[in-house]
Amino acid sequence: EAAGCAVLAVPSLAPIGGAPGRTVRDTLVGVTPKELSEMAAPELRVMSWNLWLGGSRVDDHRAKQVKAIMDAGADVVGLQETAGTSARELAEALGWYHHTAGENLGIISRFPVTARLGDPDVGFYGAAGVRIAVRPGREVEIWTAHLHYTPYGPYEFHFDGLGADELVAHEEVRLGQMAEALRRIGDGAVPVVLVGDFNCPSHLDWAEVGWPVTKAAEDAGFRDSYREAHPDPAAAPGHTWSPIHPVHEDGSGRPEPQDRIDYVLHRGLRVLDSRTWVTGTPAAWPEVAGNDWPSDHAAVVTTFAVEP
Repeated sequence: EAAGCAVLAVPSLAPIGGAPGRTVRDTLVGVTPKELSEMAAPELRVMSWNLWLGGSRVDDHRAKQVKAIMDAGADVVGLQETAGTSARELAEALGWYHHTAGENLGIISRFPVTARLGDPDVGFYGAAGVRIAVRPGREVEIWTAHLHYTPYGPYEFHFDGLGADELVAHEEVRLGQMAEALRRIGDGAVPVVLVGDFNCPSHLDWAEVGWPVTKAAEDAGFRDSYREAHPDPAAAPGHTWSPIHPVHEDGSGRPEPQDRIDYVLHRGLRVLDSRTWVTGTPAAWPEVAGNDWPSDHAAVVTTFAVEP
């Protein structure tokens, strides 16, 4: 394991626990060449994280961000709301590579960045990408996207009582931003991971509304890694908005609609695991300065197998 080998372990007298890169079986009987090949596929753990204005609302936010990334075991992080400098500063703290685009987007990676993709001067909303070398001869594209936050569909549904047709019609701006991101990504043969804060629910979660932004990504061949790992939205809602907002900010006392609006989508990889990620138990807004978790969003962390 220290040499980076994939390990198949069969315990004898002493128990052996599972670990990244290690597969534990009771016996070698029935193990096939195909299974051995899959065990040897390198893993890639991708995190999507909205930093919430760079994390500035929380004390010592940069150190807390570094710790959260390390605790999650992430290899690559697609960032939103970077406040311009977060990607570079986090990469420097971690000893990683980075790419910053516009005033809001960034990607940090423990793997070398071989190409920078998209418009480097993208505005506050949009998408940017990199290509990383996971191992010699095997590259993956990572794109991060942030889509406009208004109008916000869950508010319009829960507070305003809008129906499905109106909700879908109000997704026009975000749908256009997603279409532009998908146009830039294109149809290449390299596996792609598209992460981000889309500021809208998924059509895979709502029976009542066919949310068009996530549907457009699906139509372009992208799969939702969290829903692959957790197919039942009732059993695993995967809410990412919001760990610090149990009630709405307007002072009405109304419960804040909780929803899944942050994503790790992919095309051409195999999902091993996916989960939402929050460290500690964050205090509710506005008493957030001392939180261990320096964001108003939960992150999403997906582990992929990168096949030969």
